[in-house]
Amino acid sequence: MARMARRTQANECRRCSTFCDRVIKPSTCIASNCPALYHYDDPLSGRRYMGCLHKVFATEIDVELFAEAERTRAGFGVVKLAGQPRERCSFQIERAFNDEDECVNRRFFDWPEAAPGAVRAFDLRDRL
Repeated sequence: MARMARRTQANECRRCSTFCDRVIKPSTCIASNCPALYHYDDPLSGRRYMGCLHKVFATEIDVELFAEAERTRAGFGVVKLAGQPRERCSFQIERAFNDEDECVNRRFFDWPEAAPGAVRAFDLRDRL
């Protein structure tokens, strides 16, 4: 349970009254032909599901329901990141509340430093 809590905290910010989450549109994964996107057929229900091999998003999505939602004006929408995004992931930040307050965690909007292929922040402590 503690492992899941750490993973969740990396993709959400609750430092002020504006709650922010890193989210991704699964449609961008399809559009970019992401090699980590998989699908399988459930033998019990006969339905097809898709998901991310790297667990960037942890949910497995029913392909038929996804396609039906994509045909609407709103589309399927976004899912919250569960893991660190990869180089090709185009995630975005979603704010739960629109506050006029100044952001207290501006680094949250940067690319996560723990992500594979991420640019590490310059820190002299690593060199001294």
